[in-house]
Amino acid sequence: MAQSHPRVVSGSLAGRRLRSPANGTRPATAILRSAIFDRPEIRDLVEDARVLDLYAGAGYLGIEALSRGAATVDFVERNGPACTVIRRNLDSLDLSEQARVHRLPVERCFSRIPLDPDLIFVDPPYRVDALPVIEEFVRRANLSDGALAVWRRLTRASGGVAPPPERIGGLVRIDQRRYGDGAIDTYRAEAPT
Repeated sequence: MAQSHPRVVSGSLAGRRLRSPANGTRPATAILRSAIFDRPEIRDLVEDARVLDLYAGAGYLGIEALSRGAATVDFVERNGPACTVIRRNLDSLDLSEQARVHRLPVERCFSRIPLDPDLIFVDPPYRVDALPVIEEFVRRANLSDGALAVWRRLTRASGGVAPPPERIGGLVRIDQRRYGDGAIDTYRAEAPT
């Protein structure tokens, strides 16, 4: 269900209204965006960061990152109407020069996106197991030590996919939090020892 009046939570664009897609996506609520971005490790990393928003949906996570000082965001979303909403929001907020919207399945995006982001959001439809996509991304990526990946997923108790591993290639889970019927797992890239 689309939010009636979603707004940017914080940063230079705090309070600005966001368009919502008619259907087909599950936008991150203001409460959830605050819970993610107010965490010290995210807050300290986002300024001047290169951000990748996989399964972007309405693009609220990437737009929130831009409002909080991210240098660039690449949005990847296969749903055409959702991509239109992202572009309209970027245009209305004067963010188009800092962002690129890629309309294609996440599974086919790796040859078209930067593979060295500082911050990655992975927010698939709840019934989609993003683990194979994350594994493939990590195999191909050139992640710097300390890069963060934030994965929002349905918990298994709610009929979701299996619990994620502690480590995905060079990503090590540093935090896991439950929010309603979902969970957010945060991973940090660590240089091989």
